[in-house]
Amino acid sequence: MDVAFYKHTVVYSCAMEADVSSVKKIFSDQSLWPMDPEEYYKTLTSRNHHFISPETQTKLRQVKVFVAGCGSTGGACIEPLARIGVENFILADNGEYELTNLNRQHAFKENIGDNKAQFHAECLKNINPNINVKFYREGVSLENIDSSVEWADLIIDAIDVTSASGIAMKLTLHEHAHTARKPVLTALDIGFRQWGRSYDYRNMGLEVLNGTYERARSAQHPLKVLLSIVPLSAVPNHSLKLVEDLLTKNNISASQLGCASDLLSAIIVPVVIQFVEQGTLVTGWNIDLVKLAKTRGERWREFVAGFSSRRKIRKLLAATP
Repeated sequence: MDVAFYKHTVVYSCAMEADVSSVKKIFSDQSLWPMDPEEYYKTLTSRNHHFISPETQTKLRQVKVFVAGCGSTGGACIEPLARIGVENFILADNGEYELTNLNRQHAFKENIGDNKAQFHAECLKNINPNINVKFYREGVSLENIDSSVEWADLIIDAIDVTSASGIAMKLTLHEHAHTARKPVLTALDIGFRQWGRSYDYRNMGLEVLNGTYERARSAQHPLKVLLSIVPLSAVPNHSLKLVEDLLTKNNISASQLGCASDLLSAIIVPVVIQFVEQGTLVTGWNIDLVKLAKTRGERWREFVAGFSSRRKIRKLLAATP
């Protein structure tokens, strides 16, 4: 039976009877899909074929991805990977959706209060009911970190560092990934900029966090921890005032925009395709959406204008524990 015809016929008949619950059931109840898992996967990925070879598609189906943190960074990676055919996930996040998340994270008002890892696990099943997904509502913990790291082929580090426990667990994740020789991708959305880098711990010579581990561990202020790992040069000029405010003011939240995390949704797809095809990771990325609309001269003038702010931030960081 033609699946599209089947769906449209049943949806039409339900709509004629104004039975909204039946329409919803069509898309949530796997038994209503006249398709076995192999046929489902083949159809789901059929529009990939000019860009993804059959061999690569098989590798995507087999790769195991551990997403540590399912907010604006981790959450931006999950759905696009499922849509290109990744079928094996572990998701971990102890956070719940708040109204302030909805400007950039792909949840809705009815999801406020829902656990982020569980929300994304349910979304994955709505894309591909045959996906293998385990989720940890408690986030990454000492009880699940060893098994998750050992299981994974690729780790996406998106652990929030706004709390002492988050900082400690981010550092612990990299310690364990280094010991297990597992590659890690991490990213950060800063205003209109999407920054990311890889830590390929399969390289025996690579230190934990590429040598920044001790500096990050000794820092106390969350932003100082973050800027021990992410270079200040990665912060765009339009975000320098935010950094200064976070260092000098209490009870201020970091502003973030959805366009930067959405950009990660696009970036993660070719990055993971390259990983499964060639076994290599890109070094990183640093894309500023604002710069795309500016001339070279405008970009240069903005760069020069940021010198004094960056110098001030470096002094603030030096004075911050």
